[in-house]
Amino acid sequence: MKYMCEYTIRTTGLSFDQNIAGGEALLTAFSKWKPEEEKGLTIHAFVSDLAGRSGYILAETNDPKAITAFAAKYNYWNDVKITPVMDVGEVVPISASALDWARKASKG
Repeated sequence: MKYMCEYTIRTTGLSFDQNIAGGEALLTAFSKWKPEEEKGLTIHAFVSDLAGRSGYILAETNDPKAITAFAAKYNYWNDVKITPVMDVGEVVPISASALDWARKASKG
């Protein structure tokens, strides 16, 4: 299963000094992260917005615990939303079948 992870670095409501300390701590922690240590997790894309405050990670795993363990490491600094996703090529036939069903079901 693929997952789209959206993250935003938490800064709202923090003082300047708290934001600086949080940013330094996050960069220190991130410098110690090794993608190859994420057992059972494949990261296809890891991108940031141009301000460096938020971004997206497209990851794949057969074990939801792997994505949970990955995201939990950064919950101290980031707000994270994880959404299961599918390739469009897989969704289109399902949607077509659902549309066919809805047409038939809606006729008296």
